[in-house]
Amino acid sequence: MFLDLLDQTVREKCRLKKEQPVLVGVSGGADSLALLAGLDALGYPLVVAHLDHGIRAESIAEAEFVRELAESRGLRFESERMDVLRMAEENGQSLEEAAREARYGFLFARARETGAKTVAVAHNADDQVETVLMHLIRGAGLSGLSGMDFCRIMPVWDPDIPLIRPLLNIWREEIERYVAEAGLEPRFDLSNLDTTYFRNRLRHELIPELETYNPKFKEVLWRTANVLGEEDRFLDALAESAWKNCLIAQSDDSVELAYAKFLDLPKTMQQRVLRRAVAELRPDLRDMGFEAVQRGLAFIRAPGELKEIDFVARLNLAVLRESLVVKSWEADLPEWEYPLLPDGVDQAEMNPGESLRLKNGWRITAEYLDSVPDDPVRGASALSEDEVWLDADRLTLPLKVRGWQEGERWHPFGLGGHSQKISDFFVNRKVPAHLRANWPLVCSEGEVVWVVGLRPGEKARITPQTRKILKLNLQKLA
Repeated sequence: MFLDLLDQTVREKCRLKKEQPVLVGVSGGADSLALLAGLDALGYPLVVAHLDHGIRAESIAEAEFVRELAESRGLRFESERMDVLRMAEENGQSLEEAAREARYGFLFARARETGAKTVAVAHNADDQVETVLMHLIRGAGLSGLSGMDFCRIMPVWDPDIPLIRPLLNIWREEIERYVAEAGLEPRFDLSNLDTTYFRNRLRHELIPELETYNPKFKEVLWRTANVLGEEDRFLDALAESAWKNCLIAQSDDSVELAYAKFLDLPKTMQQRVLRRAVAELRPDLRDMGFEAVQRGLAFIRAPGELKEIDFVARLNLAVLRESLVVKSWEADLPEWEYPLLPDGVDQAEMNPGESLRLKNGWRITAEYLDSVPDDPVRGASALSEDEVWLDADRLTLPLKVRGWQEGERWHPFGLGGHSQKISDFFVNRKVPAHLRANWPLVCSEGEVVWVVGLRPGEKARITPQTRKILKLNLQKLA
């Protein structure tokens, strides 16, 4: 029964092929011995790997036990000893988390070294129930309540080698029966009885109590996790399409998404796309809490005066003009969509008939209109923000194009002749703070006549008396 179910699982759910070597993590306990013996009996080429966490006095003997077992079967043996307690203290982690990181880091490193195409671990159906219950108590979404996968790529450990769990649909009782029938003598870790560990409390206290309400509690929760897992995978497929539709750009330390497209998504897709953005930048982050996701979505929908917030796992969340950005603390906000002064250019000159190249594929062009419209004021007011008409007779050429100067004031059109700090104008127009110094200003005789792409000034505004018009135009090049 055990071997039949294992054979079916590794072929159908874990997608193992007989010719591909499998690195098996073996602790010496009943679960890992059953996995090792079962895969060996089914004819899979195996490498046996054992990590000594250096926590218990008997761990050296356990490592020797696993080594002898592997050699008795003619299998390659890989081992290492680590001081996991010290690692936990140095990294500010729980002992369980440090042990997990050490274990998977070791297993995948040895898989690459030995040419193994898959890493197999011995989580069983009881472990699945405990994991789902743990996530339920702590608070989790559909992905957390789906539990562990039979087969999964874990990019933080390796982008190509999958982690498989062939025992996820086999109960501990059946595993122990197989181990006994096979004549194996597993080692028992006494720390598995220590109820100061959360998982052990679930195993030895909470689950037996819940079984007094429903003797089949474990089977029910296991089936529920399977059903939720199928729904989760279906939604993941939809989320992949949403992700591709929203994604603008991605780097090692930032993800930029189309803001309007993100807001058009259903809330459940917004949650998944936001989680995906975090996972791309923090693949080692195991649990992204419900509260963090909801706080992020609330900010995205109504950023207010705040354009950037501290989000989660040393990541910031920012809403720019047309972009939603998730980035590491150290990364600058992206500037890909903005018309900025070229690097190294403090000031440039422009005359009619000329153009000036800006960063990120933009340029400013200057040309005289052939004739003045009958109602030039109305014509000027109908222009988009990327175009401006100026009274040529009130300008001194060449025009200067430069960046903002600290404390500088100007007279924006529409403010009734009153002056305003340009820094305040930038804040009102939601220009990202890190871009303001390089935002181009068109000036005549030192006075700003156009904050490029945003608003003209009063100095050369069009009036009914205007007889000559200079048109400035901001263009995005193909």
